[in-house]
Amino acid sequence: MLLWDAYKNSVFICRQRLAPQLSFAIISAQNPAGELKNPHLNLCLDKQFEGFLQQARIPFRSVTGASADLTFQEKSWIVFCDKSQAVKMGQQLQQNAIYWVEQNRLFLVPVLCQQTEEYLGLFNSRVILLAD
Repeated sequence: MLLWDAYKNSVFICRQRLAPQLSFAIISAQNPAGELKNPHLNLCLDKQFEGFLQQARIPFRSVTGASADLTFQEKSWIVFCDKSQAVKMGQQLQQNAIYWVEQNRLFLVPVLCQQTEEYLGLFNSRVILLAD
């Protein structure tokens, strides 16, 4: 699956460093099932998910998932929850996959995709830190 290979090469644009001992998911509400949607719909999906996280009192931070060459970027969220909860959110959002980070180890976790979870290396080696 070509999309799966693209997911394996993602980088993450963050505005703040995350402690390496943290565990969290990276989840996007945009482009469900890997189908590119118009920017307005993606913004609506993103705002709905942000509202859900706020209402559920689940801690989160903004992050942008991107292709390694930065030509494709997708607004996403770092979500501080357990892995099974993250997979459920990915299912509700009709996402092909989510990322799971555990003590700086990055995993690509299938949700709708019929794939096997893959270890992708160290999360911090894929972070592009933006200074404010």
